Amino acid sequence: QKTVFAMSTERVTRIKHDYLDITPILGAYQFDSVDYVAHSYSDFEDKGHDGELREKMTYNKDIEKAIRSIVNPTYGKDLRISRAEKNRFIVKSLFTNFSAVKSYYGAKFKRALVKESPEGNRRAFTNYIKKNFNKYNLDPKEVFFYEHHLCHAIPSYYLSPFNGGEALALTIDGQGDGFFSKLYSFKSDTEYELIGQSSADFMGSGDRYLSIGRIYNYFTQAMDLHPNSDEGKVEALAAFGKADQDLLAQLKDATQIDKNTLSINYDIAKITPFYDIDFLKQHRAKMGDENFCAVVQTYLEDTIVDYLNFAYEKYPINNLCLSGGVAANIIMSLNIYEKTNFKNIYVLPPMGDDGTAIGSAMIAAIKHKEDVSWLKDYVMPYFGDEYTREQVKIALDGFDNITVEDLESSWPEEAAKSVAEGKICSLFHGKMEFGPRALGNRSIIGNPMMEDTRQRINSTVKRRPSYQPFCPSILEEERGRLFKDSFPHKHMAIAFRMK
Repeated sequence: QKTVFAMSTERVTRIKHDYLDITPILGAYQFDSVDYVAHSYSDFEDKGHDGELREKMTYNKDIEKAIRSIVNPTYGKDLRISRAEKNRFIVKSLFTNFSAVKSYYGAKFKRALVKESPEGNRRAFTNYIKKNFNKYNLDPKEVFFYEHHLCHAIPSYYLSPFNGGEALALTIDGQGDGFFSKLYSFKSDTEYELIGQSSADFMGSGDRYLSIGRIYNYFTQAMDLHPNSDEGKVEALAAFGKADQDLLAQLKDATQIDKNTLSINYDIAKITPFYDIDFLKQHRAKMGDENFCAVVQTYLEDTIVDYLNFAYEKYPINNLCLSGGVAANIIMSLNIYEKTNFKNIYVLPPMGDDGTAIGSAMIAAIKHKEDVSWLKDYVMPYFGDEYTREQVKIALDGFDNITVEDLESSWPEEAAKSVAEGKICSLFHGKMEFGPRALGNRSIIGNPMMEDTRQRINSTVKRRPSYQPFCPSILEEERGRLFKDSFPHKHMAIAFRMK
Protein backbone atom coordinates (compact mmCIF):
# COMPACT_ATOMS: atom_id res chain seq x y z
CA GLN A 1 0.00 0.00 0.00
CA LYS A 2 1.32 3.42 -0.98
CA THR A 3 1.36 6.15 1.61
CA VAL A 4 3.02 9.45 2.49
CA PHE A 5 5.11 10.27 5.54
CA ALA A 6 6.37 13.82 5.89
CA MET A 7 7.79 15.50 8.96
CA SER A 8 9.47 18.86 9.57
CA THR A 9 12.67 18.76 11.60
CA GLU A 10 11.26 21.27 14.08
CA ARG A 11 8.59 18.77 15.18
CA VAL A 12 11.35 16.43 16.38
CA THR A 13 13.93 18.86 17.76
CA ARG A 14 11.24 21.12 19.29
CA ILE A 15 13.17 24.12 17.94
CA LYS A 16 10.72 26.40 16.13
CA HIS A 17 11.68 27.09 12.50
CA ASP A 18 14.55 24.62 12.76
CA TYR A 19 16.51 24.27 9.53
CA LEU A 20 18.76 21.38 10.54
CA ASP A 21 19.01 18.44 8.13
CA ILE A 22 17.12 15.15 8.32
CA THR A 23 19.26 13.47 10.99
CA PRO A 24 16.87 14.15 13.94
CA ILE A 25 14.04 12.53 11.96
CA LEU A 26 16.18 9.51 11.12
CA GLY A 27 16.95 9.16 14.81
CA ALA A 28 13.35 9.52 15.95
CA TYR A 29 11.64 7.09 13.58
CA GLN A 30 12.35 3.55 12.45
CA PHE A 31 12.89 3.20 8.70
CA ASP A 32 13.39 -0.33 7.37
CA SER A 33 15.09 0.87 4.20
CA VAL A 34 15.56 3.94 2.02
CA ASP A 35 16.08 3.39 -1.70
CA TYR A 36 16.49 6.96 -2.91
CA VAL A 37 17.10 10.40 -1.43
CA ALA A 38 15.90 13.48 -3.32
CA HIS A 39 17.17 16.98 -2.50
CA SER A 40 15.53 20.23 -3.57
CA TYR A 41 18.62 22.18 -4.69
CA SER A 42 20.70 21.60 -7.81
CA ASP A 43 23.02 24.62 -8.22
CA PHE A 44 26.39 23.00 -7.57
CA GLU A 45 28.19 25.82 -9.37
CA ASP A 46 26.74 28.24 -6.81
CA LYS A 47 25.58 30.58 -9.58
CA GLY A 48 22.99 32.02 -7.24
CA HIS A 49 25.48 32.37 -4.38
CA ASP A 50 23.00 30.92 -1.88
CA GLY A 51 25.60 28.27 -1.08
CA GLU A 52 23.23 25.42 -0.26
CA LEU A 53 25.19 22.86 -2.27
CA ARG A 54 28.75 24.04 -1.78
CA GLU A 55 31.24 21.57 -0.37
CA LYS A 56 31.95 24.01 2.44
CA MET A 57 28.27 23.77 3.36
CA THR A 58 28.76 20.17 4.51
CA TYR A 59 31.18 21.47 7.13
CA ASN A 60 28.88 24.39 7.89
CA LYS A 61 26.24 21.83 8.86
CA ASP A 62 28.69 20.07 11.17
CA ILE A 63 29.61 23.46 12.64
CA GLU A 64 25.95 24.23 13.25
CA LYS A 65 25.33 20.89 14.97
CA ALA A 66 28.18 21.69 17.34
CA ILE A 67 26.93 25.23 17.95
CA ARG A 68 23.37 24.16 18.71
CA SER A 69 24.62 21.74 21.38
CA ILE A 70 26.45 24.71 22.90
CA VAL A 71 23.64 27.29 22.61
CA ASN A 72 20.64 24.98 23.29
CA PRO A 73 18.20 27.07 21.22
CA THR A 74 14.42 27.22 21.61
CA TYR A 75 13.86 28.79 18.20
CA GLY A 76 15.83 28.56 14.98
CA LYS A 77 16.33 32.31 15.25
CA ASP A 78 18.29 31.75 18.50
CA LEU A 79 21.11 30.37 16.35
CA ARG A 80 21.38 33.59 14.34
CA ILE A 81 23.66 35.30 16.83
CA SER A 82 26.58 37.67 16.49
CA ARG A 83 30.17 36.46 16.48
CA ALA A 84 30.70 38.03 19.92
CA GLU A 85 27.68 36.19 21.38
CA LYS A 86 28.85 32.95 19.80
CA ASN A 87 32.31 33.36 21.31
CA ARG A 88 30.80 33.93 24.76
CA PHE A 89 28.84 30.68 24.49
CA ILE A 90 31.98 28.82 23.37
CA VAL A 91 34.08 30.15 26.26
CA LYS A 92 31.37 29.11 28.75
CA SER A 93 31.31 25.62 27.21
CA LEU A 94 35.07 24.97 27.38
CA PHE A 95 34.67 23.20 30.72
CA THR A 96 31.05 22.04 30.45
CA ASN A 97 30.79 20.81 26.85
CA PHE A 98 34.33 20.49 25.54
CA SER A 99 33.45 17.81 22.95
CA ALA A 100 31.09 20.25 21.20
CA VAL A 101 33.74 22.98 21.19
CA LYS A 102 36.24 20.48 19.75
CA SER A 103 33.77 19.46 17.02
CA TYR A 104 33.12 23.12 16.21
CA TYR A 105 36.77 24.04 15.63
CA GLY A 106 37.52 20.73 13.91
CA ALA A 107 34.82 21.35 11.31
CA LYS A 108 35.99 24.95 10.82
CA PHE A 109 39.55 23.75 10.21
CA LYS A 110 38.42 21.16 7.63
CA ARG A 111 36.25 23.76 5.90
CA ALA A 112 39.25 26.09 5.52
CA LEU A 113 41.13 23.38 3.58
CA VAL A 114 38.40 22.85 0.97
CA LYS A 115 39.00 23.92 -2.63
CA GLU A 116 35.62 23.87 -4.29
CA SER A 117 34.53 22.82 -7.77
CA PRO A 118 31.07 21.92 -9.16
CA GLU A 119 31.90 18.22 -9.40
CA GLY A 120 33.61 18.28 -6.02
CA ASN A 121 30.55 19.97 -4.55
CA ARG A 122 28.23 17.27 -5.91
CA ARG A 123 30.47 14.45 -4.70
CA ALA A 124 30.95 15.96 -1.24
CA PHE A 125 27.27 16.66 -0.70
CA THR A 126 26.24 13.21 -1.94
CA ASN A 127 28.72 11.61 0.44
CA TYR A 128 27.55 13.84 3.30
CA ILE A 129 23.93 12.78 2.80
CA LYS A 130 24.81 9.08 2.52
CA LYS A 131 27.00 9.31 5.62
CA ASN A 132 24.10 10.64 7.68
CA PHE A 133 21.81 7.85 6.48
CA ASN A 134 24.51 5.24 7.10
CA LYS A 135 24.62 6.27 10.77
CA TYR A 136 21.12 4.80 11.06
CA ASN A 137 21.90 1.62 9.10
CA LEU A 138 20.26 2.98 5.95
CA ASP A 139 22.02 2.72 2.60
CA PRO A 140 20.29 4.69 -0.18
CA LYS A 141 21.14 3.53 -3.69
CA GLU A 142 21.29 7.01 -5.13
CA VAL A 143 20.93 10.70 -4.24
CA PHE A 144 19.16 13.04 -6.68
CA PHE A 145 19.27 16.84 -6.82
CA TYR A 146 16.43 18.80 -8.43
CA GLU A 147 15.86 22.48 -9.17
CA HIS A 148 14.55 24.29 -6.11
CA HIS A 149 11.57 26.12 -7.56
CA LEU A 150 10.40 23.12 -9.54
CA CYS A 151 10.31 21.26 -6.22
CA HIS A 152 7.96 23.96 -4.93
CA ALA A 153 5.77 23.95 -8.05
CA ILE A 154 5.34 20.22 -8.63
CA PRO A 155 3.48 19.42 -5.37
CA SER A 156 1.47 22.65 -5.61
CA TYR A 157 0.01 21.29 -8.85
CA TYR A 158 -0.16 17.55 -8.18
CA LEU A 159 -1.80 17.96 -4.76
CA SER A 160 -4.22 20.60 -6.05
CA PRO A 161 -7.78 20.02 -7.30
CA PHE A 162 -6.50 21.11 -10.75
CA ASN A 163 -4.34 17.98 -11.16
CA GLY A 164 -4.96 16.60 -14.66
CA GLY A 165 -6.09 19.94 -16.07
CA GLU A 166 -4.62 23.35 -16.86
CA ALA A 167 -3.14 25.62 -14.21
CA LEU A 168 -0.40 28.17 -13.64
CA ALA A 169 1.97 27.53 -10.73
CA LEU A 170 3.79 30.50 -9.17
CA THR A 171 6.63 30.05 -6.68
CA ILE A 172 7.85 32.96 -4.52
CA ASP A 173 10.54 32.90 -1.84
CA GLY A 174 13.77 34.58 -0.71
CA GLN A 175 16.03 32.69 -3.10
CA GLY A 176 16.82 29.20 -4.26
CA ASP A 177 19.15 28.02 -7.02
CA GLY A 178 19.66 31.63 -8.12
CA PHE A 179 15.99 32.68 -8.42
CA PHE A 180 13.29 34.00 -6.09
CA SER A 181 10.31 33.23 -8.29
CA LYS A 182 9.34 31.01 -11.19
CA LEU A 183 6.11 30.60 -13.13
CA TYR A 184 5.09 27.32 -14.73
CA SER A 185 2.23 26.45 -17.06
CA PHE A 186 0.79 22.98 -16.50
CA LYS A 187 -1.19 21.59 -19.43
CA SER A 188 -1.78 18.26 -17.72
CA ASP A 189 -0.13 15.99 -15.18
CA THR A 190 2.44 14.99 -17.81
CA GLU A 191 3.12 18.31 -19.55
CA TYR A 192 4.40 21.58 -18.12
CA GLU A 193 6.78 24.39 -19.12
CA LEU A 194 8.66 27.21 -17.45
CA ILE A 195 7.15 30.50 -18.68
CA GLY A 196 8.69 33.08 -16.35
CA GLN A 197 11.47 33.49 -13.80
CA SER A 198 12.94 36.21 -11.60
CA SER A 199 16.62 36.16 -10.65
CA ALA A 200 17.76 36.55 -7.05
CA ASP A 201 20.96 38.35 -8.01
CA PHE A 202 23.62 38.44 -5.32
CA MET A 203 24.48 41.94 -4.10
CA GLY A 204 27.97 41.12 -2.91
CA SER A 205 27.77 40.37 0.81
CA GLY A 206 25.84 38.52 3.49
CA ASP A 207 22.29 37.56 2.61
CA ARG A 208 21.75 40.49 0.25
CA TYR A 209 19.83 39.13 -2.75
CA LEU A 210 17.51 40.97 -5.08
CA SER A 211 14.15 39.46 -4.24
CA ILE A 212 10.73 40.28 -2.88
CA GLY A 213 11.17 37.74 -0.12
CA ARG A 214 14.50 39.20 0.92
CA ILE A 215 13.11 42.76 0.96
CA TYR A 216 10.36 41.55 3.29
CA ASN A 217 13.11 39.96 5.44
CA TYR A 218 14.87 43.31 5.76
CA PHE A 219 11.68 45.12 6.82
CA THR A 220 11.21 42.35 9.41
CA GLN A 221 14.74 42.87 10.70
CA ALA A 222 14.21 46.64 10.82
CA MET A 223 11.26 45.94 13.14
CA ASP A 224 13.79 44.28 15.50
CA LEU A 225 12.22 40.94 14.63
CA HIS A 226 13.91 37.84 13.26
CA PRO A 227 13.99 37.39 9.46
CA ASN A 228 12.85 34.03 8.08
CA SER A 229 10.82 33.62 11.25
CA ASP A 230 8.75 36.66 12.18
CA GLU A 231 7.42 37.84 8.81
CA GLY A 232 3.92 36.84 9.95
CA LYS A 233 4.15 39.48 12.68
CA VAL A 234 4.89 42.14 10.05
CA GLU A 235 1.91 40.97 8.00
CA ALA A 236 -0.34 41.05 11.08
CA LEU A 237 0.78 44.51 12.22
CA ALA A 238 0.35 45.90 8.68
CA ALA A 239 -3.40 45.37 9.00
CA PHE A 240 -3.50 48.18 11.58
CA GLY A 241 -1.61 50.69 9.44
CA LYS A 242 -1.69 52.59 6.18
CA ALA A 243 1.27 52.47 3.82
CA ASP A 244 3.34 55.64 3.57
CA GLN A 245 2.91 56.59 -0.07
CA ASP A 246 6.34 58.16 -0.53
CA LEU A 247 8.29 55.13 0.69
CA LEU A 248 5.95 52.79 -1.18
CA ALA A 249 6.47 54.77 -4.38
CA GLN A 250 10.24 54.59 -3.88
CA LEU A 251 10.03 50.79 -3.59
CA LYS A 252 7.83 50.46 -6.64
CA ASP A 253 10.05 52.77 -8.67
CA ALA A 254 12.95 50.37 -8.06
CA THR A 255 10.90 47.43 -9.37
CA GLN A 256 10.15 46.58 -12.99
CA ILE A 257 7.96 43.80 -14.34
CA ASP A 258 8.88 42.61 -17.82
CA LYS A 259 5.62 41.61 -19.53
CA ASN A 260 7.39 39.70 -22.29
CA THR A 261 9.66 37.51 -20.17
CA LEU A 262 7.34 37.53 -17.12
CA SER A 263 10.16 38.47 -14.79
CA ILE A 264 10.43 40.84 -11.83
CA ASN A 265 13.61 42.92 -11.98
CA TYR A 266 15.25 45.60 -9.86
CA ASP A 267 17.20 48.79 -10.41
CA ILE A 268 20.15 48.07 -8.13
CA ALA A 269 20.92 51.71 -7.36
CA LYS A 270 17.31 52.43 -6.40
CA ILE A 271 16.70 49.26 -4.38
CA THR A 272 19.99 49.27 -2.44
CA PRO A 273 18.73 51.63 0.33
CA PHE A 274 16.11 49.02 1.24
CA TYR A 275 18.93 46.66 2.23
CA ASP A 276 20.23 49.23 4.71
CA ILE A 277 18.78 48.57 8.18
CA ASP A 278 19.59 52.11 9.39
CA PHE A 279 17.72 53.60 6.41
CA LEU A 280 14.68 51.43 7.14
CA LYS A 281 14.73 52.15 10.88
CA GLN A 282 14.76 55.89 10.22
CA HIS A 283 11.56 55.53 8.21
CA ARG A 284 10.06 53.25 10.84
CA ALA A 285 10.70 55.88 13.53
CA LYS A 286 9.19 58.59 11.35
CA MET A 287 5.95 56.82 10.34
CA GLY A 288 5.33 54.34 13.16
CA ASP A 289 5.41 50.55 13.24
CA GLU A 290 1.99 49.86 11.72
CA ASN A 291 2.45 52.17 8.75
CA PHE A 292 6.01 50.95 8.20
CA CYS A 293 4.84 47.33 8.05
CA ALA A 294 2.00 48.34 5.74
CA VAL A 295 4.55 49.64 3.21
CA VAL A 296 6.21 46.28 2.57
CA GLN A 297 2.91 44.38 2.80
CA THR A 298 1.24 46.65 0.25
CA TYR A 299 4.32 46.48 -1.96
CA LEU A 300 4.19 42.68 -1.92
CA GLU A 301 0.48 42.56 -2.68
CA ASP A 302 0.58 45.12 -5.51
CA THR A 303 3.69 43.67 -7.17
CA ILE A 304 2.39 40.10 -7.26
CA VAL A 305 -1.09 41.19 -8.39
CA ASP A 306 0.41 43.22 -11.25
CA TYR A 307 2.70 40.35 -12.21
CA LEU A 308 -0.14 37.82 -12.29
CA ASN A 309 -2.37 40.13 -14.30
CA PHE A 310 0.37 40.35 -16.93
CA ALA A 311 0.73 36.57 -16.81
CA TYR A 312 -3.01 36.10 -17.34
CA GLU A 313 -2.90 38.28 -20.45
CA LYS A 314 -0.45 35.82 -22.03
CA TYR A 315 -1.84 32.66 -20.45
CA PRO A 316 -5.58 33.05 -19.74
CA ILE A 317 -5.91 30.11 -17.37
CA ASN A 318 -8.19 30.55 -14.35
CA ASN A 319 -6.50 28.05 -12.02
CA LEU A 320 -3.52 29.17 -9.93
CA CYS A 321 -1.21 27.19 -7.62
CA LEU A 322 0.99 29.06 -5.12
CA SER A 323 4.05 27.87 -3.21
CA GLY A 324 7.28 29.14 -1.68
CA GLY A 325 7.74 30.80 1.69
CA VAL A 326 6.16 34.08 0.56
CA ALA A 327 2.96 32.16 -0.25
CA ALA A 328 2.41 31.88 3.52
CA ASN A 329 1.19 35.49 3.32
CA ILE A 330 -2.58 35.01 3.36
CA ILE A 331 -3.42 38.67 2.71
CA MET A 332 -1.34 38.57 -0.47
CA SER A 333 -3.42 35.57 -1.57
CA LEU A 334 -6.63 37.47 -0.74
CA ASN A 335 -5.49 40.32 -2.99
CA ILE A 336 -4.72 37.87 -5.80
CA TYR A 337 -8.23 36.45 -5.47
CA GLU A 338 -9.91 39.87 -5.44
CA LYS A 339 -7.78 41.72 -8.01
CA THR A 340 -6.95 39.13 -10.68
CA ASN A 341 -8.88 36.69 -12.84
CA PHE A 342 -7.60 33.73 -10.85
CA LYS A 343 -10.72 32.62 -9.00
CA ASN A 344 -9.56 29.07 -8.35
CA ILE A 345 -6.51 29.25 -6.10
CA TYR A 346 -4.64 26.47 -4.33
CA VAL A 347 -1.87 27.27 -1.85
CA LEU A 348 0.34 24.29 -1.05
CA PRO A 349 -0.14 23.75 2.74
CA PRO A 350 3.60 23.15 3.35
CA MET A 351 4.35 26.18 1.19
CA GLY A 352 7.86 26.77 2.56
CA ASP A 353 11.03 24.79 1.94
CA ASP A 354 9.68 21.82 3.89
CA GLY A 355 7.21 21.37 1.02
CA THR A 356 10.06 20.96 -1.46
CA ALA A 357 10.74 17.59 0.17
CA ILE A 358 7.44 16.42 -1.31
CA GLY A 359 8.32 17.98 -4.65
CA SER A 360 11.75 16.39 -4.93
CA ALA A 361 10.34 12.97 -3.94
CA MET A 362 7.56 13.32 -6.52
CA ILE A 363 10.00 14.28 -9.29
CA ALA A 364 12.15 11.25 -8.44
CA ALA A 365 9.07 8.99 -8.49
CA ILE A 366 7.94 10.36 -11.85
CA LYS A 367 11.41 9.88 -13.34
CA HIS A 368 11.28 6.26 -12.15
CA LYS A 369 7.95 5.83 -14.01
CA GLU A 370 6.00 5.60 -10.78
CA ASP A 371 2.31 6.52 -10.82
CA VAL A 372 1.74 9.54 -8.56
CA SER A 373 -1.88 10.23 -9.53
CA TRP A 374 -3.06 8.72 -6.22
CA LEU A 375 -1.56 11.69 -4.36
CA LYS A 376 -4.40 13.99 -5.48
CA ASP A 377 -6.65 12.10 -3.04
CA TYR A 378 -4.69 13.64 -0.16
CA VAL A 379 -6.83 16.76 0.27
CA MET A 380 -5.52 17.42 3.77
CA PRO A 381 -1.77 17.35 4.57
CA TYR A 382 -2.05 14.78 7.35
CA PHE A 383 1.32 13.23 6.55
CA GLY A 384 2.97 13.05 9.98
CA ASP A 385 3.04 10.59 12.84
CA GLU A 386 0.10 9.32 14.90
CA TYR A 387 -0.26 7.69 18.30
CA THR A 388 -2.53 5.13 19.93
CA ARG A 389 -4.76 6.08 22.86
CA GLU A 390 -2.52 4.03 25.13
CA GLN A 391 0.61 5.90 23.96
CA VAL A 392 -1.08 9.23 24.65
CA LYS A 393 -2.20 8.10 28.10
CA ILE A 394 1.31 6.91 29.02
CA ALA A 395 2.77 10.27 27.94
CA LEU A 396 0.22 12.24 29.98
CA ASP A 397 0.63 10.04 33.05
CA GLY A 398 4.21 11.28 33.21
CA PHE A 399 2.97 14.71 34.40
CA ASP A 400 1.95 15.18 38.04
CA ASN A 401 -0.30 18.16 37.27
CA ILE A 402 -2.42 16.42 34.60
CA THR A 403 -5.38 14.12 35.25
CA VAL A 404 -6.52 11.78 32.51
CA GLU A 405 -10.03 10.62 31.66
CA ASP A 406 -10.74 8.69 28.46
CA LEU A 407 -14.00 10.04 26.99
CA GLU A 408 -13.86 7.54 24.12
CA SER A 409 -16.28 8.47 21.31
CA SER A 410 -17.92 11.36 23.21
CA TRP A 411 -14.81 13.56 23.11
CA PRO A 412 -16.06 15.90 20.31
CA GLU A 413 -19.19 16.81 22.29
CA GLU A 414 -17.17 17.36 25.46
CA ALA A 415 -14.66 19.51 23.57
CA ALA A 416 -17.48 21.63 22.12
CA LYS A 417 -19.00 22.04 25.59
CA SER A 418 -15.66 23.14 27.03
CA VAL A 419 -15.13 25.69 24.25
CA ALA A 420 -18.65 27.06 24.77
CA GLU A 421 -17.81 27.56 28.45
CA GLY A 422 -14.80 29.66 27.49
CA LYS A 423 -12.12 27.08 28.11
CA ILE A 424 -9.08 26.82 25.85
CA CYS A 425 -8.68 23.29 24.50
CA SER A 426 -6.21 21.37 22.41
CA LEU A 427 -6.96 18.73 19.81
CA PHE A 428 -4.55 15.83 19.41
CA HIS A 429 -5.67 12.99 17.20
CA GLY A 430 -4.92 11.32 13.89
CA LYS A 431 -1.83 12.12 11.85
CA MET A 432 0.11 15.34 12.35
CA GLU A 433 -0.23 18.10 9.78
CA PHE A 434 2.73 18.77 7.49
CA GLY A 435 3.38 22.49 7.15
CA PRO A 436 2.99 25.55 9.38
CA ARG A 437 -0.79 25.42 9.87
CA ALA A 438 -2.60 23.42 12.53
CA LEU A 439 -5.62 22.01 10.70
CA GLY A 440 -7.60 20.19 13.37
CA ASN A 441 -5.33 17.31 14.32
CA ARG A 442 -2.83 19.30 16.41
CA SER A 443 -4.86 22.45 17.12
CA ILE A 444 -5.52 24.93 19.91
CA ILE A 445 -9.19 25.95 19.96
CA GLY A 446 -11.18 28.59 21.84
CA ASN A 447 -14.48 30.45 21.78
CA PRO A 448 -14.36 33.30 19.22
CA MET A 449 -17.49 34.90 20.73
CA MET A 450 -15.62 35.82 23.90
CA GLU A 451 -13.63 39.02 23.57
CA ASP A 452 -10.70 37.88 25.69
CA THR A 453 -10.09 34.55 23.91
CA ARG A 454 -7.51 35.87 21.47
CA GLN A 455 -5.66 37.77 24.18
CA ARG A 456 -5.63 34.76 26.52
CA ILE A 457 -4.25 32.40 23.88
CA ASN A 458 -1.69 34.94 22.66
CA SER A 459 -0.41 35.86 26.11
CA THR A 460 -0.60 32.61 28.08
CA VAL A 461 -0.47 29.79 25.53
CA LYS A 462 1.44 30.95 22.46
CA ARG A 463 3.23 33.82 24.23
CA ARG A 464 3.25 36.11 21.24
CA PRO A 465 2.18 39.74 20.51
CA SER A 466 -1.46 40.58 21.16
CA TYR A 467 -2.03 41.85 17.62
CA GLN A 468 -1.48 38.46 16.00
CA PRO A 469 -4.71 36.93 14.68
CA PHE A 470 -6.27 33.48 14.70
CA CYS A 471 -8.12 31.65 11.97
CA PRO A 472 -11.82 30.93 12.57
CA SER A 473 -13.15 27.44 11.93
CA ILE A 474 -16.30 27.80 9.84
CA LEU A 475 -18.80 25.26 8.58
CA GLU A 476 -18.83 24.95 4.79
CA GLU A 477 -22.60 25.59 4.69
CA GLU A 478 -22.06 28.93 6.47
CA ARG A 479 -19.52 30.21 3.92
CA GLY A 480 -22.05 31.90 1.63
CA ARG A 481 -23.77 33.66 4.52
CA LEU A 482 -20.59 35.03 6.07
CA PHE A 483 -18.34 35.97 3.16
CA LYS A 484 -18.77 38.40 0.32
CA ASP A 485 -16.99 36.09 -2.09
CA SER A 486 -15.08 32.88 -1.42
CA PHE A 487 -14.39 29.31 -2.46
CA PRO A 488 -14.03 26.04 -0.48
CA HIS A 489 -10.74 26.16 1.42
CA LYS A 490 -9.54 24.01 4.32
CA HIS A 491 -5.85 24.88 4.61
CA MET A 492 -5.75 28.26 6.41
CA ALA A 493 -3.69 29.74 3.57
CA ILE A 494 -5.96 32.49 2.22
CA ALA A 495 -8.28 35.07 3.76
CA PHE A 496 -11.74 36.05 2.55
CA ARG A 497 -13.57 39.30 3.17
CA MET A 498 -16.64 39.13 5.37
CA LYS A 499 -19.93 40.70 4.34
